[in-house]
Amino acid sequence: MKWDTFTILEQMLILLTICGQLWISAKVILAAHGNERYVRSMAFATGLLLFLLCRPLGVTFADLMLKAHAQDNTFNLVLIGGAMPFLIGVLVSEGTVLALHMRKPVFVRFMLIVAAFTLSQAAYTNYTAVTTHVTTLDKAYIPNLCYAVAVGLWMTFRYHDRRGEALA
Repeated sequence: MKWDTFTILEQMLILLTICGQLWISAKVILAAHGNERYVRSMAFATGLLLFLLCRPLGVTFADLMLKAHAQDNTFNLVLIGGAMPFLIGVLVSEGTVLALHMRKPVFVRFMLIVAAFTLSQAAYTNYTAVTTHVTTLDKAYIPNLCYAVAVGLWMTFRYHDRRGEALA
């Protein structure tokens, strides 16, 4: 694989998105007290376990991308590589915004499961892009870039702090 400045920048931004999801998840878990903190930790671990269950079954997002590349079907590549990650990013972001505003424990726990699952998928897709030589790195990063753009745009324009505090 060829690494250039643009590819390194892409990789850093993808890793920043994954780390951002980890950071938000950690803050949500640590904001709870007592048994709720334990339950939130278990919810996050459950999301990771769901990903680990999907891996041997071959139903990870990275596996879908490899199959789409093998078929050389442009429609599948656009759908699986661009549209689907973007929509998943929007849904995860909207669910996170709603969970943070509603402050309902079950919804927060569910979003922790989803966050762990999606960040695992993004990390594994990133790993697969780097270790397989199916396509160039810039094309292999398209799903994670679409996901990261969707999360960033949705959270930027959708999230508002209820207390009205400036985050400067």
